[in-house]
Amino acid sequence: MNRRNFIKVLGAGGVVLAASPILVNSFADSNNLNYRPTHTYDDIRKTLLSYAMLSANPHNIQPWKVALPNKNQILLYVDPERLLPQTDPIHRQIHIGQGTFIEGLVIAASRFGIRADVDYFPQGEYGSQTLEDKPVAAITLIPNSEITADPLFGYLATRQSNKTPYSADELTVEQLQKIADVVSRDGLAMQFVDAKSDSSNMSQFLTQAMTIEEQQAARSLETISMFRFNDKEFATHRDGFGLAQNGVTGPKRWLAEKLFVTRENAESDPKRFGEEGIKHTQTVAQSAPHFGMLISNDNSRLTQVQCGRLYQHINLVTASLGLAQHPMSQILQEYSDMLPLQDEFKQHYGVKANQTVQMLFRLGKSELTEPSPRREVSDIVRA
Repeated sequence: MNRRNFIKVLGAGGVVLAASPILVNSFADSNNLNYRPTHTYDDIRKTLLSYAMLSANPHNIQPWKVALPNKNQILLYVDPERLLPQTDPIHRQIHIGQGTFIEGLVIAASRFGIRADVDYFPQGEYGSQTLEDKPVAAITLIPNSEITADPLFGYLATRQSNKTPYSADELTVEQLQKIADVVSRDGLAMQFVDAKSDSSNMSQFLTQAMTIEEQQAARSLETISMFRFNDKEFATHRDGFGLAQNGVTGPKRWLAEKLFVTRENAESDPKRFGEEGIKHTQTVAQSAPHFGMLISNDNSRLTQVQCGRLYQHINLVTASLGLAQHPMSQILQEYSDMLPLQDEFKQHYGVKANQTVQMLFRLGKSELTEPSPRREVSDIVRA
């Protein structure tokens, strides 16, 4: 994508669109499409799954498969067809995505008077460098008339990873404390970074990390594979992310998708596409007043899943506070090119060599973007 020409076209587009109300209406219709799962089922298990599917997950790849062995149980598996081997080679982020799913399901269950008991890795936990066809969790549903609906349930549908620039407004001490209070388990810690006192070090680290990621075409193409370039792709795949999730909507989105941001252009020139990603990372990182880091003392599969549950809970808390949140995981990734910068990053922020930063995310304030798509429950249920 030629950024200079793109900007020129956007500027001229206002004149064209002003003279064409038919086109303006078509933009509104296109951008209001909403690909989200059905929530009404006779089977309560499927209803709960439909809410769990709204949970945060890497690249919105939705890496979940479930089995329904009996009317009161759900077995959750990693979908081996939905991995990110280039940017998440040991599948750490994928397992964090299993945890977010579990947390979403547990919270949804409370709304329907059900206690969801979670048994992690019921057939045995596998190593942190491997992936086996074993359930990540067995979730047993127990009706309980005395259970109280979790007040965060209402935010399952509105929670999002907001990728747009944030305002300069800082969070209050009370808001930061509410986020920190989510992490109370031994072996885990929440650390905040204030952008002002940090002298832009975090934004520099994150921009460097994105630059490293985009140095390999295979990594760029993996991201491009999850980018949805138009509504037809959203309707076909019902996963991934696109311009709308980056805050580009209406006439600007239409012009970009028609003229510049196309799959053909991106796949034929992944370096150029990656350069735009680097610029966007720098812009949004520089805008954030705060960053949060979820840090663990070990990096087992169980810890990764439990960190995913905490991350989902944090995201729901920030949504309830009217705040924006966005994971920026490039510098945490485990491929060899990233490790030297990752070591420097950990030393700078006082993270011990044997600790793992499981999640790194921006915090701030911004308007909501269009919701990211999700598939239907039938897409994740094992035959």
